Amino acid sequence: MMRSLSSFDIYVIVYELQRIINYHVEKIYQISNDEIIIKIKNPENREKEILYIRNGKFICLTKRIFETPTKPSVFAMTLRKYLQNGRISEITQQDFDRIIKIKIRKAEGEYTLVIELLSQGNIVLVDPDGDIILPLIQQRWAHRTLKGREHYTPPPAQINPFELDYDEFKKIILESDADLVRTLAVKLHLSGIIAEELCVRANIEKSLKQFDEEILNKIYIELKEFLKKFINRDFKPVFVKKDAEIIDILPFSFQSYIKVSFEEIETMVSGLEIFIDKKEESKDEEKKQSEIDKIIGKLERQLHQQEESIENIKNRIKKKKLEGDLIYLHYQDCEELLKEINAIFREKDKQKLIEEIRGKPIVKTFEPTQNLLEITLLDTSGKPFDIRLDFRKSVSENAQKAYEESKKLQKKLRGAEKSVEKTKEKLRKILEDKEEVKEETEKPSMVTKKRVFWFERFRWFVSSKGNIVIGGKDAKTNEIIVKKYLKEGDRYVHADIQGAPSCIVKQIGVDDTFIPITEETLREACVFASCYSKAWKQFMEAQAYWVHPEQVSKTPQSGEFVPKGAFIIRGKRNYCKCKLELAIGVVKILDTEKIMAAPIDAIARYTNRYIIIQPGNIEKNKIARKISSMLHVPLDDILKVLPPGGCNIIKTVGLEEGIA
Repeated sequence: MMRSLSSFDIYVIVYELQRIINYHVEKIYQISNDEIIIKIKNPENREKEILYIRNGKFICLTKRIFETPTKPSVFAMTLRKYLQNGRISEITQQDFDRIIKIKIRKAEGEYTLVIELLSQGNIVLVDPDGDIILPLIQQRWAHRTLKGREHYTPPPAQINPFELDYDEFKKIILESDADLVRTLAVKLHLSGIIAEELCVRANIEKSLKQFDEEILNKIYIELKEFLKKFINRDFKPVFVKKDAEIIDILPFSFQSYIKVSFEEIETMVSGLEIFIDKKEESKDEEKKQSEIDKIIGKLERQLHQQEESIENIKNRIKKKKLEGDLIYLHYQDCEELLKEINAIFREKDKQKLIEEIRGKPIVKTFEPTQNLLEITLLDTSGKPFDIRLDFRKSVSENAQKAYEESKKLQKKLRGAEKSVEKTKEKLRKILEDKEEVKEETEKPSMVTKKRVFWFERFRWFVSSKGNIVIGGKDAKTNEIIVKKYLKEGDRYVHADIQGAPSCIVKQIGVDDTFIPITEETLREACVFASCYSKAWKQFMEAQAYWVHPEQVSKTPQSGEFVPKGAFIIRGKRNYCKCKLELAIGVVKILDTEKIMAAPIDAIARYTNRYIIIQPGNIEKNKIARKISSMLHVPLDDILKVLPPGGCNIIKTVGLEEGIA
């Protein structure tokens, strides 16, 4: 399989498997680490079949002959002990998830074989009381544990589209930061293939992020129409063929598949048999990828913890500096309070005086036996802050202590930032290794991909002078590029319109060498920022500006609020008027070819074959197909770099085909 089975695929498979209810279970074998076969027999005509399960991948019915091990595994022996000679009594799908439950009745009760076709996968034998007898793999999460003698708990229930009303659907879509196709796939748990299909059926651009009532209604109606085919069991399973090779299997033909043919088959559950012999990777390659993924996961968790630690240290630095400032701001009040406290210790009747101190408005907590004094001081805007004072020290000593702690934290911050850079470098190298392993197992694509560069997670281009320019794709990546990648000497660029990406011009090239930022590069970056803003859908020209890093802040004025992905710009803005035009071509970056969309001067610096586009009324997918054909590159690669909206091709350079 080229993809994981979706919950919709499981829905169809469970429906098709109803015909084996009342079949008897005969022999059970584990033929590899992740493959189980169960021989079953029709009690009426004595016909035999095999239920084949590949852990985490798929399940199918087949009549083929398998080579079985001479010595059964512990898991196979356990399944035989509890399930052999039993009768299949029920087959269901767990909460519209990628989980199949097969109940097998025996004299002592009803056992359940749970087949989890999730990312990690598992096959779990459950007793009549719902307790686990044995899983294929022991697993543990925060919310559940799969091991013997534990009660079986399924994963948290996901959204069931068959029960989704319009108000809930609308709420989920509008609250998402992602584009339409990712929201449908991830937030609604429809899977990528179903999300793509719905966008095509509704004729709505999948990268759309802004939705009015008409669009929401349209996609919801299309979802309900799509679900009717499942409710009515209107299934006509097909193989998807490309160049005579079977690449996928579907419950019915999908409109989102292009340049393919469909071949009708009897059922999905029997058609999946063809994928038994199709291994995505060899065992060695699979193992290597798994090891790399573990390292990547560890490094990503480490990086996340380090970045959280840095954020925590920065907050502590601010807090300590503020404490010192506030103590000096309220010097007289603090000095009087400390004098009164020190005088208490010279008196015999201390309790009454202690209570008087506690009653002062400035005092929050005073416990002399615990050496604890906490006071509340107001900043210049009237905002209260709680500060701990050492009443055995003077006001100046308390303030100095806060400043000293702030300086120590500054040193700790520098060390933490160096650790983050080291972790990022390790992660970058291991990601490159993973890409190389992946390339060894894949057919060469139309554009050779040998390396994945750090800037490819964002919108990007390389200026005509060689500077890397990156831009956010959404609010989340806007935050990331400013907080993590905007360094001293770089420039911040933004279109002068709401709904535009934050962009950064780096002082480095793709090989990390220093490259000064020129006016020409800044002009190109302004064009780039304008083209990927909402201006593309509305105008032919726009205005953008650039500023220095120190002018960009996340700290609002008192009473103001800065939303996620937005920043406050202070000081002079350097404006540039921009014509909304982009060029798209295949460029070579170091030893790797990439699809790049950039201002014309930048593209022309690296290739003599490119296409120039402007805002227009031709739908994005149609333009993408045309450009894909002209440049001989994958359609998805073109869709990734196109601006948000319709386009027109106005000129081609160095290509045989003319304007569309």
